[in-house]
Amino acid sequence: MSDQGDEIQQRVTGAEYAATSATGNATITITNYYYREEARVAPAVSTDAVDKDIPCPYRGLFHFGPNDADVFFGREIFIEELYGATKTKNFIPVLGASGSGKSSVVLAGLVPKLQKEGNWQFTHFRPGSDKDPFYALAEALIPLYRSETDSTDKITQAGKLAQSLQNGTPLSRIFSSIQRNHPNYRLLLIADQFEEIYTLCNDEEIRRKFLDCLLDGLGTPASPSSSTTVLVTTMRADFLGNALSYPRFADVLRSADIKIRAMKHEELTQVIEKPAGKLGVTFETGLVERILKDVENQPGNLPLLEFALTQLWNKRTGRQLTHKIYEEIGRVEGALARHADEKYHNLTDDEKEKVRRIFIQLVRPGEGAEDTRRIAMKAELEEQSWSLVKQLADARLVVTSRNSEDKDTVEVVHEALIRNWGELRGWMNKDRVFRAWQERLRAAKGQWEATDKDKGSLLRGAALAEAEEKLKERPEDLIDEKEFITQSIKDRDLIKKQGMRAMWGIVVSSLGAVVISSGLGLTAWNQKNQSELNQAESLSRYSQSLVNEHKDLEAFVTAIKAGKILHSQQTTNVENFKAFYKVLFEGRERNRLEGHQGIVNNVSFSPDGQTIATTSYDTTAQLWNLQGQLIQKFKHQGIVNSVSFSPDGKTIATASQDGTARLWNLQGQLIQEFKHQGLVRNVSFSPDGKAIATASSDKTARLWNLQGQLIQEFKHQSPVNSVSFSPDGKIIATASSDGTVRLWPWSVDILLVNSCDWVRDYLENNPLKNNPDVSESDKHLCNGIGGKK
Repeated sequence: MSDQGDEIQQRVTGAEYAATSATGNATITITNYYYREEARVAPAVSTDAVDKDIPCPYRGLFHFGPNDADVFFGREIFIEELYGATKTKNFIPVLGASGSGKSSVVLAGLVPKLQKEGNWQFTHFRPGSDKDPFYALAEALIPLYRSETDSTDKITQAGKLAQSLQNGTPLSRIFSSIQRNHPNYRLLLIADQFEEIYTLCNDEEIRRKFLDCLLDGLGTPASPSSSTTVLVTTMRADFLGNALSYPRFADVLRSADIKIRAMKHEELTQVIEKPAGKLGVTFETGLVERILKDVENQPGNLPLLEFALTQLWNKRTGRQLTHKIYEEIGRVEGALARHADEKYHNLTDDEKEKVRRIFIQLVRPGEGAEDTRRIAMKAELEEQSWSLVKQLADARLVVTSRNSEDKDTVEVVHEALIRNWGELRGWMNKDRVFRAWQERLRAAKGQWEATDKDKGSLLRGAALAEAEEKLKERPEDLIDEKEFITQSIKDRDLIKKQGMRAMWGIVVSSLGAVVISSGLGLTAWNQKNQSELNQAESLSRYSQSLVNEHKDLEAFVTAIKAGKILHSQQTTNVENFKAFYKVLFEGRERNRLEGHQGIVNNVSFSPDGQTIATTSYDTTAQLWNLQGQLIQKFKHQGIVNSVSFSPDGKTIATASQDGTARLWNLQGQLIQEFKHQGLVRNVSFSPDGKAIATASSDKTARLWNLQGQLIQEFKHQSPVNSVSFSPDGKIIATASSDGTVRLWPWSVDILLVNSCDWVRDYLENNPLKNNPDVSESDKHLCNGIGGKK
């Protein structure tokens, strides 16, 4: 998949990374900085011998590192802001959009500036490494805390320190020990891609313990004279809601965060022109403005710009970058997608299918947020696919590395590829439901492994049935999960086998007791006894007929009556006993509604109790009668999360991940649609049936009239998960991921201000002036608005 002219060199260093700064020969050492993404594009073929050895000054999809400080431009103001913050703060959270250059500004901007100042040490970690933030932190601190350890011992010591920190050892003690080892130095602790604590660490308890550990270690904001350690975190801004959901961390973020803004026109101009200019390469007239027009006002597109510039540089034929080459690479937006398409379409059909399976494992499906990249282990992929992974790495589409346990890993080179490559977006749209389910399965598998593969953590019931079905359908995508599923199946089958043995033991014992008892009382039978036995036989036959009609409750009651007679008569009538056994042990649920093609996640009864509505991952809501017959389907473009009947039972409302709630009649006709900017998680009717409330991941709940007009919006700091009306309909309650439930009063005033057309119609048909239940202020407002035509 690699071309001679597109060769790339990727290098993984040891635990420390040395770089020559822009200031000369000063060496910058960042402890534990595995520079996985270091890349250098080979010089383009040129007829000019002078051009042959000019290195590429652009970074493609990779972030800038300390050795790139001399070609890192456009963030001078922000670097100064970060530098100033190190004088007054010991915690500096850097927030920004994906691709806004957060890692680059810290590593290629702040670090070289502090190095020039002197008396600083630097260490680096990503909290998602090995999905254990404590180990990732310990790995960054051990070389400074125990500087005499060798490489092998560092792994052991990191494990011990991680366990110690998790068990409550104060981080401040570790910082103090580092200070004693390195007097007169301050420490910059860099926590890069901090959102991994939410995307890769699935244990909420561990996550909060880790945040507490960091915050306790830093203590209260200290003055420069007393603070020896400064923590810098880089985190995507769209995970701020996750961070704010923990009040203690939220309090620190509110006063400490520094947000990296989009670049201004002149800053972007520097990014484009200055690196090339330092090497004596120019742009054809008008090309810089053309590139700026393509990239400006598109936050997060810096990686695309850098990649396009890298491609432009790599295809140059002299000391000028031209319009013609810019067109050939597909301009800014098309450069990455075109590059990925070229590499992909050179594959065989078999390789294409394997590449598809590889990439969907490298993307974590977003729930109310964008999809993100995830680190996959070699064990999750087919062994024969790993050679293909290496080809993808050569093509700069993925990055391979080894983790602290010396296991091979792979991840997408940048999230810009997830957003802009059409093939990958299509694969994820097709397999989104499966991948979301697989991530939940992996969380369950992680719990099983964490409990030393305890049987109590295996899959059960419906969850196991679904996993068993998925394993049959897609064994090639469930390689690492296969053991977990098969062990769950074996355990279920064993329980069934043991259960049948126990059940037959009970039957045999009971039958023996009946035979013994009947033998003792055989001589005492009379006409009355025979009459009762006839009655028992009749009841037994009747109970079997009820089972056949699925009337299980009535069958159980009838069987118990027959059983009491059999017991009192001490009978040896085995046929009657078999009938009793069949009813007791072969009864099943009253009915089963089967027809969805995915997980069923919500169910609701109609007000009269005669109809059931269900919602599913298969993007439908379905209507059923109590006999299990499908009455109607209601279709969305995404997973349907919630369904609600109107109080009169004549309409239903559905909420979906396609960003809409919809109102339907029972014949399946769409009446109205209500839109959000994020997935809609819940929908509810007001008690009078005249309004609908919706809850969404866009951090709002909204109140609508049935004509689709927005009446009122209720805002939270995080996704809103649920909404409900009070019985009198005067208060709306909303529940949010920000950790709050909020009560919102609403009245006719809101309706009037936001829905005057509806109010005029109401006034014409239902005058309020003589209604004693309406306040004088409401009457006045209604009359005033009602008179405005």
